[in-house]
This record gives sequence, C-alpha cells and structure tokens, in this order.
Amino acid sequence: MSQQQVLTQLKGIIANELDVNLKQDEINESASLFEEGIGLDSVTIMEFISLIESKFSIQFSDEELDFQQFKDLNTLAEFVEQKLAA
Repeated sequence: MSQQQVLTQLKGIIANELDVNLKQDEINESASLFEEGIGLDSVTIMEFISLIESKFSIQFSDEELDFQQFKDLNTLAEFVEQKLAA
C-alpha cells in the first residue's frame, strides 16, 4: 500500500469515524493533528490510534506512541506504511 493510499484512508477515518466535523477534502495533511491544527484532543487521539490499528491490522508498541509519529498526517502515513511493509 502506498503512502498516498494510507493518507487517504487516514483522512477517511478522521472525517467519517471521529467526531471532528471535518470533510475529507478539508483535512490538511501537513497540519498538526492536535489542538492548533486538526484539533484532536487526547481522547480522540486514542480513538484514532485504535481505529488505525483495527483498519490496518497493525499494533503500535508503547515506544511507538511518540508525539513525533503523530505530528501530522504525512508523518503518520509514512509511519503506518513502514509498519505495513515490516
């Protein structure tokens, strides 16, 4: 799966499964996932992580749940793509 396909699926999760009131085409993949960007709070981030693990059939280790991996959607998509390739 390409990084662009992962990115599209991540945007779909945010737009369709999280309570964020954003449409998929309104999501800027280089904006922060947190308050100053897309606006995900700590509870929503945990829900997002759970949905990612379920949709992509991957597991994040505690060490991988690092702020840097969740900086923005581009970074997260690259990280998920690497996990899928492993």
